[in-house]
Order: sequence, then C-alpha cells, then structure tokens
Amino acid sequence: MKGEFVFQALLCVAIIGISWVVADDARTWTSTDGRSLSATYLSSSTDSVELKRASDGQTFSLPLAKLSEADRKWVGDRASQPPPPGKPIEGAYASMMTGEWAMSEESGLPFALFGGKELDGEKLYPLVVSLHGRSKNNENGKQLTVFTRSFADPDRYAKNPCIVFAPLAYQPYGGEGIGWSSEPGEKALALIEKLIEELPIDEKRVYVVGHSMGGFGTCHFMVQDPKLFTAGVASSGCTGPSSADVLKKEPLWIHHAVDDPVVEVKYSQDLAEAMSRSKVFKYTEYETGGHGIARAVFESDEVHDWLFSQSD
Repeated sequence: MKGEFVFQALLCVAIIGISWVVADDARTWTSTDGRSLSATYLSSSTDSVELKRASDGQTFSLPLAKLSEADRKWVGDRASQPPPPGKPIEGAYASMMTGEWAMSEESGLPFALFGGKELDGEKLYPLVVSLHGRSKNNENGKQLTVFTRSFADPDRYAKNPCIVFAPLAYQPYGGEGIGWSSEPGEKALALIEKLIEELPIDEKRVYVVGHSMGGFGTCHFMVQDPKLFTAGVASSGCTGPSSADVLKKEPLWIHHAVDDPVVEVKYSQDLAEAMSRSKVFKYTEYETGGHGIARAVFESDEVHDWLFSQSD
C-alpha cells in the first residue's frame, strides 16, 4: 500500500497544473493500476528503480512490484546490458592500466602496477599497496607473489575493481630484510602520493598489505603515515607494541601461525595484547602453517571483503 501511495502521489504532483517537458531519453512508465508517468531511467536494484521525472528533474525510487509487467521486463533487459564505456584514464600512469601487470621504474624504485583496462576515469577506485617479504631478488616482476596476484584474480577483481601497486625492495635492502623501513620504503611512500595524484584513486580507500618483511612494512607504513592508509592486512610479521598507540586507531588485521620458524608468533601476540582495547584491530592465530600462511590468508574471501569494506 505504501509503495502504491508513493507512486500515485508522484503522479498527482506531476500531472496537476503542469505542462510536461519530456526529455529525449524519457519514457512512459505505467503502474499496476494503469497510471502513467514520464521519466528517465537512472538505475535499478533487485526490487526498485530510480527515475528522473521529465517535468521537473526530480529523482526518486519506485518499487518494481508497483510497475507494469512490461516496465519490469524493460528494466530487467536494461540491467542485463553491459555498462557503456567510461571516460578513458589520462595522466602519467594511464598507459599502465591495461588489465595486465605492467612494470616500470621511478626514482630508482622498480615497481609493478595493475589496473583493469575497463576502469572509468570519472570514477574513483581503491589502491592496494602490496609489500613482498624478504628476498634477494632484484628483478622487477618477481615480487608478484601469490597474495599480490590475488587482488587481480578475475572473479575478485570483478567484485572489487582496484589499482594494485607492488614495489620491489631492491638490493641490498630486500635481502637484509629492511626493505620497507629504508630507502625502497621511502621511495614507495613518495610514489604512492604521485599515483593518487595521477590516477582515479579514492583517497578514502588506500590499503596496504604484506607478508613477512611485508607484514612489518604494512605496520611500518601505517605508523609512518596513518592519514594516508585506510586499513592494512599483515601476515607473519608486524611491528612491536610500541607502535600500538598509532595502530590502535587504524583498521588492521594481523595473521600469524604458532609454528612459524622464521618470525616468532610472540611478536604478533605482543602487539595484539597491546591493541586489546582497539575496536578496529583484528588478530587471527593459526595452529599450523609455519611461515607460509600468506596463501591461506589472502585466498580468504573474508579477508578481501573486510579490507574493501574499510573506508575513512
């Protein structure tokens, strides 16, 4: 009854004493009781349609159940059509938005960048900063670990389109395990600022994730620039309890296995204890998995859903 009343009320306002001015793309909508309304289709959900009335430009929603069968079919057909192509991305890094991993180097920092070729330059997308673990690798592209690539998985990317930035902690820093708290980390933070300026990135959804040295880097980055990062996920590595005063205010999810032979679980336990009163901190401990839990962590839909739900 309420939906029918709303439809009738809108029709009365549009009809009484008004000369209708119909836009080129307006169409006539008919309710289940035969009343009609001229309006432009804007969008739809599973149970309603959003319209823009031709007479005065007012936008409003109507329940699909109150529309004629022909109108409901029209909405269903329209919703199933692929969206029109958006505005092309422009700027310094636009050529790297290809739907494939693109490699480059800036100010001596090798990095990989991923962005779907269908991204719309008029919309804003999350930025995921992915930090790899300790490695003697010096070849750009080899830092693209399983957990980094999880964000470009076609099914996940269709659900959460984003831009992924994966810097390389070059030598000797990467091999010494200090990549993200030294020169490569400083250059990565500077480049993140440039990416935000040049690409359609949502500044309220800048995420950082990492494993091992990258887990430490995740926490380190969030401490270094808490206003820049919205949330983080770290596995098998983190900073100490001294960072809790800053981190307790930021959504952070740490993962660690009890039987980790490389980085003792005590480090994560100590930070978790120091963060026990935080309402935005999460800690998951695994009985087994050793130092290689990154795949399990970042193949979890729960982790991805949690991360992309965070917004400043």
